[in-house]
Amino acid sequence: MLTPPPFLPPWLTHDEIDDLCRPLRQRSAQARFLARLPNVVAVPRRPDGLPLVMRKQIEAAAPLSHTAHPSVGPDWSKVR
Repeated sequence: MLTPPPFLPPWLTHDEIDDLCRPLRQRSAQARFLARLPNVVAVPRRPDGLPLVMRKQIEAAAPLSHTAHPSVGPDWSKVR
């Protein structure tokens, strides 16, 4: 018997925002990062500072969100 998938709220959870914005920890920095993603119109905040972002907006921007943090370091492919 198949069980239905768990209900996902329309807003991202605390853990999802932390994972998406890693390594950023401050709520204001996370809100600025999320506001720069495509398809994210506005980033209101809860009273505790957690950014409120609709799940739909992030799912629409998902292909671009993986390139938001480029790897830092030397390009070893050019070294002989």
